[in-house]
Amino acid sequence: MDKCVFPLGNGVGIYDNNKLCVSIIDQNGDKKVEGQFLKQCQRFFSFPLIRGLTYFFYGIWLYIKVFLLQEKLDDRNEDEKNKSYKIAKKVDFVSTYIIFIASLIVAFVFSLTILGVLPSFLFKKAFPDVTDYYFRSFIIALFRFSILYILFSLLRFAPFMTGIYSFNGVGCVFLSGKDKEDEIRARTYPLNFLNFMVNVFLFSTFVISLIAINIVWWLNFLLNLLIFIIIIILCYEVLRFASLSKLMWLKDITLVTNWLVCIKPNTTQNEVLQVAKIELNTNSNFECLDKDKISMSTLYAEMQTKLKQSERFEQSDMEWIVATILNKNRVELKLCHGVTQKEYRDIMRACERRAKGEPISSIFGFVDFYGIRFDVNKKVLSPRMETEILVEEVLKKARDIEAENVLDLCTGSGAIAIAIAKYYNCKVSAIDISKQALQVAENNAKKNGVNVEFIQSDLFSNLKKNKKYDIIVSNPPYIKSEDIEKLDIEVKNYDPKLALDGGSDGLDFYRKIISDSPKRLNKKGWLYFEIGQGQKDSVVELMQSAGFQEIQVVKDYNKIERIVYGKIS
Repeated sequence: MDKCVFPLGNGVGIYDNNKLCVSIIDQNGDKKVEGQFLKQCQRFFSFPLIRGLTYFFYGIWLYIKVFLLQEKLDDRNEDEKNKSYKIAKKVDFVSTYIIFIASLIVAFVFSLTILGVLPSFLFKKAFPDVTDYYFRSFIIALFRFSILYILFSLLRFAPFMTGIYSFNGVGCVFLSGKDKEDEIRARTYPLNFLNFMVNVFLFSTFVISLIAINIVWWLNFLLNLLIFIIIIILCYEVLRFASLSKLMWLKDITLVTNWLVCIKPNTTQNEVLQVAKIELNTNSNFECLDKDKISMSTLYAEMQTKLKQSERFEQSDMEWIVATILNKNRVELKLCHGVTQKEYRDIMRACERRAKGEPISSIFGFVDFYGIRFDVNKKVLSPRMETEILVEEVLKKARDIEAENVLDLCTGSGAIAIAIAKYYNCKVSAIDISKQALQVAENNAKKNGVNVEFIQSDLFSNLKKNKKYDIIVSNPPYIKSEDIEKLDIEVKNYDPKLALDGGSDGLDFYRKIISDSPKRLNKKGWLYFEIGQGQKDSVVELMQSAGFQEIQVVKDYNKIERIVYGKIS
């Protein structure tokens, strides 16, 4: 039993590797979470016969623990809480078995009335002249199974059970490990605790009625108890096999009982489970929070929901937003387990902007690139992570050939030029046609304490005639003109069109730079480009035609050909 989910009316408990975590939503709509460590019992889940019994008995005990944690999270006064809580608070592992025996007694009384008298009465009415013992046992067993199934079916529609079954539905999604798009299929996950219990009681009732042992009362009780234990073992193994199997028809068969205890969850119920899941993974010590603070697991769960609904979910984006507003780095973030109400509001406001398509660099007005912080605005293109690969390749070559002069064309925010100047001692020049972009780049250079020569020019047009460089690098506009309107909103609405439009085929700037750069490169000088997806062959061909040799291509983090460079012959 690596994982198990215990649904509640207003929340859910998750057991995972000897850790138990409960997440609830209170009457004010606030999400609360609590966890604790439990004694190891994994060895009992390794043996095929014992693991079913352990799942049954240990599961009942865990459910009591979940209930206690739920009540602990309740803000009401002790005297206002459920009387059952005060009773359950006194329950330990040993007394769980006493409760179980008491439950058996209640079940026995129930079977004598509803499941005992009623099926016999129905049989006599339906088959008044039949005296065959085996036929009578089979029909009564079927009657009892049907009555119990109908009772479970009616219970599914009871208002007070809706929350429990909905949380069980989201629990099945969690246990299956499926994504949201597979949610309907994931809710058929057979080995959830409620489905297991329903199967145990349904089939033990049927089998015990079918065999109909009739010796002496105490022996009847012991043999029926033995049958009950065997049914527990068999139900567990069958449901476990169905859960692990890739045979979808086998999972579909288990829907006969699983639908009784699973209802489609809503967004809030999904969030509540995510809170418990994140808490298990991030709060290793289950540290208690001040009452006025909101847990990080609650914060991340709500951010995750908002970003997934807008199809803009990235774990790194969430961490970036939180780290920036809390003024912490990502290592320090792991040690933070709660935020204040003001921090929560600021983070969620930033998250809402991100969900609407606004890039993080625009939300905060800066971006980290190659270990350096750059200010950005709508006048410059925000440097992308892939461009760090271009800087890395240029720095390698600069050190290798001991370059003295480097030129960055279409510099924008100055990210490439400033990163090179900061990490390699040489003279760096940067060119851009936009005066506003150069102002941003100059400010970034001053803030980072580097010396870069900035020149306003349409590529090489304003350079001194005899000025040459060891390396020329450029990340020019490379989007096709007709494709700009098709771009994602965070590019189309927040990056300057001047920094995107590469002409009808996206290659206008490559043609100009490749054509003019041989006159601007020193002997055996190098030309470096960042390119768009699918442009490799065209750029390589242009460079070959212009006399470049030793042309190399470098892929980005997504295995897309992103960097092209070569040496002038």
